[in-house]
Amino acid sequence: MWSSLKVGESNFVLEMTNETMTTIASSLLGHPLVKSNPQIAVDIANESILKEQYPVSDIIYAPFPPTGDGWFQDSMGKSAGTIVRELRKARRVMKEHKHDIDDIINSVRKLKSLECDATLAKLDWAAPYHGTIRNLGLDNKTMKSLRLFGNSRKSSLVRACNLWDKAESTLKMLDEHDNVWGDEERMSWVNAMEMRKDARKMWRSSLNQFETLSKEQQKWLTMAKAELDDKGTMTARAITENLIEKGVNRLHTNRLSKLLKMYGEEICIIKAHRKGEYMSMSRDGLIIKDPWAYAAGFLDADGYITITERGEPRAGFIATGDRGRTHCEQLHKNLGAGILQLDQKVYKNGQRSQHRVSFYSKDDLVKLLEGITPHLRMKDQQAKAVKSFLAEKDPLRKTQLKRFVQFSNRVGTTKAVESLKEWGVDQDTVMSWAEGI
Repeated sequence: MWSSLKVGESNFVLEMTNETMTTIASSLLGHPLVKSNPQIAVDIANESILKEQYPVSDIIYAPFPPTGDGWFQDSMGKSAGTIVRELRKARRVMKEHKHDIDDIINSVRKLKSLECDATLAKLDWAAPYHGTIRNLGLDNKTMKSLRLFGNSRKSSLVRACNLWDKAESTLKMLDEHDNVWGDEERMSWVNAMEMRKDARKMWRSSLNQFETLSKEQQKWLTMAKAELDDKGTMTARAITENLIEKGVNRLHTNRLSKLLKMYGEEICIIKAHRKGEYMSMSRDGLIIKDPWAYAAGFLDADGYITITERGEPRAGFIATGDRGRTHCEQLHKNLGAGILQLDQKVYKNGQRSQHRVSFYSKDDLVKLLEGITPHLRMKDQQAKAVKSFLAEKDPLRKTQLKRFVQFSNRVGTTKAVESLKEWGVDQDTVMSWAEGI
């Protein structure tokens, strides 16, 4: 497959967190067309592994938007039920098209059924409970919550399913009881009905926690969402100050911060990468007003800037899970640079897959560092050192900058001590190499 692409050899290593994928992607970079666009190498390497992990026969459903809305709501702004009701009204007026409208209604219902199947397929624990979940209820609100929180709230949802199944088992046993019911059977029936009621209550409260809040608390969160929609990433303190200026009473930062942390995701408010900051999600993705400030916060919290032993400057962002995937996709889209690497590792035991946006080429690195350096708080010195390294011609000075970046990333570890011994210098000397950058 790759023999036609291999032209010459490449000394470039494209890390893919998987040995086979790294070998494939790195070797492909020997081709001049691929070298100019490393994303091609990443896509081919990803495809080679995905085909092994996921057989072609497996059903692949269309994705849902990051807000958790269903396909109809996302594409048409209304639910399948609303569409069916509108079609029925049209059928009463356009009687000559009755059969055509009936066909459309059937198609909508089939697509809605597939939407339910796709929602259940997203839940890594639900396979034994599909029938139970349908009995507990799969309305639009429930399915949206399942798409957003179905895996993160797994334990409560599984308990609800088990409680429902236990009640159903008791009721089935009683139905098969041929003799007249006595006190014991009647009590078992009452207990089973209570269990079903409790199971439904547990199911709904686990998925719709926002509705358990007071109207005042719901109002605070709704107004906070509007602030984030309008202004972009903000701290809980900044949101609180803005709402107080607008006349909101009895609100203080700690109270809003707890509400945002516990219930924000239910109305598409998610944590940003910097501590204490939040951002809003729309159907098109994260609402980002300043991409470079957002990227800087992401890099400070979950990214890296380094220079390899071979003198190759690197930078990148790493995140996990569905939300991490959204962050990486949105960052790559907004910056228009870097290499997007999704689902790099699929962990066992319920752990989440890893996603990256990596920067290897000089042009991409320069664009990234020039944009984020003014906004960095923790890794600003490393960023400035890498920028200087890219422009530096003197080999000795390049070595000093390289070692400063490497040491800065190792501070507080045994590797930092080992590096100083290897280089034959002390920490003050290494830190002095960054003066004037």
